[in-house]
Amino acid sequence: MRTRATTAALAVLGLLVTAGLLPAQAASNLVTAPQGGVARWAGLDAAECGIYGKRYAAVGEVCYFPVDIRARLGRHEIAVWDKAGKQHLGALVVEDAKFADVDMELPPALDRYMELSAEDQARAVRETAEVRKILGGTPDAPRFTLPLKDPAAKLPRSEDDFGSLRTFNHKRKSLHSGRDYPVGNGNKVVAVADGTVVLAADHFFTGNAVYIDHGGGLVSMNFHLGSIAVKAGDEVKRGQAIGKIGATGRATGPHLHLGLRWLGKRIDPALLLAAPTKLPSVSDSKQAAEAKIREAESKEPNETDAPLDEEG
Repeated sequence: MRTRATTAALAVLGLLVTAGLLPAQAASNLVTAPQGGVARWAGLDAAECGIYGKRYAAVGEVCYFPVDIRARLGRHEIAVWDKAGKQHLGALVVEDAKFADVDMELPPALDRYMELSAEDQARAVRETAEVRKILGGTPDAPRFTLPLKDPAAKLPRSEDDFGSLRTFNHKRKSLHSGRDYPVGNGNKVVAVADGTVVLAADHFFTGNAVYIDHGGGLVSMNFHLGSIAVKAGDEVKRGQAIGKIGATGRATGPHLHLGLRWLGKRIDPALLLAAPTKLPSVSDSKQAAEAKIREAESKEPNETDAPLDEEG
């Protein structure tokens, strides 16, 4: 016998299907992920994936669906095309991640980042325009597998700072779309996967920065480096040194800021450094729902139209 919660959920799905808002095939292929997260759909021998009107290559026969840090809440249609060409439809439900607001005080040595001169303002605008051109990544075949390699030999635990809205000295606001790792000054920073260096430069806010395109729409970003060991156009291998830790740009001390864009979406990099099986999955969600139904049915008698036994 189904629980009330399960019955209610299935009823809602039924209404969506009946109203034409959700294809019947997609009714059981649901997954939920927070803003800044990544969802997964395995087990279909995937060749290509689809979301946001884009069609792109699967990674190791698995489809991944990145969710931007400011993604619209609610349902987004997803699709998988298997190697036989069959299409499988589903839905990704985006939930509010509720990121923290953080007040930060910058030391006097960083005053130039609070009150920008006309020259610095023009520089920042110019660099931002340059970076935007590469953040969407290329549609080439993925040159990476998951999990990605740690960007440092010993990667300390990051503060839970992804997605935080930072207010510097009660004046300037900045959305933190990556993670800061307190790696010691001078330590080596390596590429998280094979790829092409698309930009390596000293920028106003991010300091010495290296951007690597890993194919499949994935771009990694390494900020505040003390030195850079690569240049734009270089081909790098997973684990290859790309620079050293520093505190350049708007940084209060040595650390590594690691950011990831996938299909142009700002996602939590820590998710791709961990085992992909930890990501919310269509298959896992479906199996969990079926398991709950089986558990309920094992504890309660099936409903029947047969008359009850008379009292003796």
